[in-house]
Amino acid sequence: MRFHPWLMLRTALLVLVLAFVAVPMIVVVWTSIQPDIYPAFPPSGLSLRWWSSALTPEWLLPMALSAQIALGSAACAVVVGSAAAYALARGPARGRSLLEGFLASPLLLPEIVISLSVVQLISLLSARELIGPTLLVITHVTIGIPFVLRTVGVSLLGVNPLWERAARDLGASAWRTFATITLPMMKSGMFAGALFAFIVSFNNVELSLFLTTRDSNTLPIRLLQYMEYEYSPTLACVAVTSVVGICLITGVASRFVHLTEFIHGGTT
Repeated sequence: MRFHPWLMLRTALLVLVLAFVAVPMIVVVWTSIQPDIYPAFPPSGLSLRWWSSALTPEWLLPMALSAQIALGSAACAVVVGSAAAYALARGPARGRSLLEGFLASPLLLPEIVISLSVVQLISLLSARELIGPTLLVITHVTIGIPFVLRTVGVSLLGVNPLWERAARDLGASAWRTFATITLPMMKSGMFAGALFAFIVSFNNVELSLFLTTRDSNTLPIRLLQYMEYEYSPTLACVAVTSVVGICLITGVASRFVHLTEFIHGGTT
């Protein structure tokens, strides 16, 4: 059996990338189930003593608020991003690049700049009382739209316009054509975009930094505030809880919605 240098290099790079992603998570998981404040090697044993502090309202309430904001922003991003993707795919070519660039522009700007701009706008309007969960949802929508725009756009590449035209020729209305032909083909891209928007919103720090209040801290902001004054493996427990939750959502969605269809162009 011959080994090709390119194949060996590609395998080595893949292993390095997977290690880069997995090793920090392994360290976090290990920190959450060991008895010492600072993990040591060799390990001194296993313990769940830190989990009693993690599963308390101090952390569960910010986690629930983050989930609510992420769900709201993901839902709004799906509606706006899907409509924009359909308009770009089926609309006239004139101005398409300009509109697509405008909708994707939040990915090009530092999120801290967007957050400061929103705060300045609220100050100019003398409406600082708006700062809170509602404003967070609106702001997080701006960074969720580009993900939905891209995934739904990829899904629409698999929809032949001739199918829609044939349905219209057979007497179907524009809405019925969209609901029975286009929307089912967009579904996987919409769910994938919603998932990306949810994860980005749930873990966001920069956009949330200046837009939260004392009574409405999201989980990332609460973690950041806690780390400023002390360290505890409780932080690792909270991180593991949020990661496991996101992985469960992703697994269930992948199982029942076939998220990879928008990549492979067919049922997995």
